[in-house]
Amino acid sequence: MTLTFDHKRAAATCIFFHNSILLGKRVEEWEGEPIPYGGYWSIFGGMVEENESPFKAASREVMEETQIFIPVHELKFIKILKGDDVELAIYAYESPELVIPILNGEHSEYGWFKISELDHFPEKIDPKIIECVNFYIERRTAMEKHYQSNH
Repeated sequence: MTLTFDHKRAAATCIFFHNSILLGKRVEEWEGEPIPYGGYWSIFGGMVEENESPFKAASREVMEETQIFIPVHELKFIKILKGDDVELAIYAYESPELVIPILNGEHSEYGWFKISELDHFPEKIDPKIIECVNFYIERRTAMEKHYQSNH
C-alpha cells in the first residue's frame, strides 16, 4: 500500500531561552525564487525530505539555517498548521543557553524577543506562529505549576 499526501510536509522549530524566542527575518527571495512570508519574522524551518521524519527535518533545517545543533530527542511537538498546500509541523526546543545563530542567507537578520511582546510585534510576523508560541507557553506554564504543586 502506498501512502500519498495531499500536502507537502514541512517542519519548523521555536527556539526558546527562558522567556525569549529566537526569530529570523526571512529574505524576500532565495536562489531566485520568492520565499513564502518573505520579509516576515519567523521561526526556522523548511521542507521535509523524502524518507525523513518531521522531527529530523526540524533539526536539520535549524542546523542549515543557523548552524545551531538541536538533538532530535530534545524537540517537543507543539502542533501542525495546515495551509493550502503545506502541512507544517511545529516543534519547540528549550535551549540551555543563549545561542547566537550564524545565518545561511535565508534570513537577513535575527533577534531574541520577549515572548510576552509577540502579540504586539512591530514588524511583519505570521499570526499563526504567534498562536503556536502562545499555545506552547500556556502548556509549559501549566506543566511547571503542576510540577511545583506536586513537589
